[in-house]
Amino acid sequence: MRILVATAFTIPAYSGGWTTPLDLFGDEHSAMYVIRNWRAGSRTIEGVPCTGVGCTGPFTRQWKRGDRFRSALVQRLFRSAIRRSFDSFGADFVLCLDPQAGFAAMDTGLPYVMRIHSKLSQDRYSPAIVRLLENAVFSTSCPSSEIEGVEVMPHNQDLSRFVYRESPAAERALLLTSINLHRDPDVFLEGVMLSRQMKGDIVGTGDERRRIASLCRKTGGRVRCLDPVPRLQVPELLSGYQIGVATVKPVVKAHYQMKVNDYMASGLFTLAMPWTHIASEAPELVRVFGTAEELAGQLDYLQENWSGTVGTRRRARDWVLENYSVEIPRKRFRELLAEHFPGRV
Repeated sequence: MRILVATAFTIPAYSGGWTTPLDLFGDEHSAMYVIRNWRAGSRTIEGVPCTGVGCTGPFTRQWKRGDRFRSALVQRLFRSAIRRSFDSFGADFVLCLDPQAGFAAMDTGLPYVMRIHSKLSQDRYSPAIVRLLENAVFSTSCPSSEIEGVEVMPHNQDLSRFVYRESPAAERALLLTSINLHRDPDVFLEGVMLSRQMKGDIVGTGDERRRIASLCRKTGGRVRCLDPVPRLQVPELLSGYQIGVATVKPVVKAHYQMKVNDYMASGLFTLAMPWTHIASEAPELVRVFGTAEELAGQLDYLQENWSGTVGTRRRARDWVLENYSVEIPRKRFRELLAEHFPGRV
């Protein structure tokens, strides 16, 4: 099928809202993206046509006067872009990754499917959200973004891209992350500096990147803040590390962090916080920490006992390939499409 993906915030080639839908579609479906908060214009990225609506800069901030007018204008531009792209692409339906995209698609009268990628705010059970879900052809949500009555479909990557490697020593740790306060990158930076000799890199972008980069420059090169890499280059990036770290503040009981799957598939030993999903799903395959001091202790332990972790790393690779295979959501997606679009799959 031809699927138009509508999203407010996705960054092509980088965001999870780019990686996981495209991996979900695989070679079975063709995709085009319409992105509200992306510079205006059309271009092709990784072979996927993309249209930016241009709602950036002043459009993303509240206006002291006429903020309702600003919001209405943004949605009108979004609706128009979805309508034009749907027709030009010859799409079968619109896959909406967030409520903003869903409302825009609903207002066009086009068939749309909700695939909620991020946790909704407290208004997730508001009459407007209920109406949005009721008017969708069908809806799914990703782990950590659950809504009552909406099926949770795994948020898996195609792990066949990742190459498993066994390094002779543990010398460098990686935090692959969105650099914001919610992801708590300071814990990684402090933990590496408190360890005896570990080096570490923070790779990503976000509203805290400038501050974190400034702090890293004061570490004498021991912790670096590096630019993000496109999703297809992440496997190569991971080849330069032995330990993968997952930090996040405890806002939910079990927080799904897709980077953990990348780490495990690539042979990195995973260090995670107790509220990261892997800590409850496969505690025997990871080591946990809650503070910078605890992270430093785990880093020191792994350096001293690295050869003894090879069995755990091999089991982790096998476990993640089985439990987080992209074929799990692909199978369910096929079933949903066959049910709701009979004769067109």
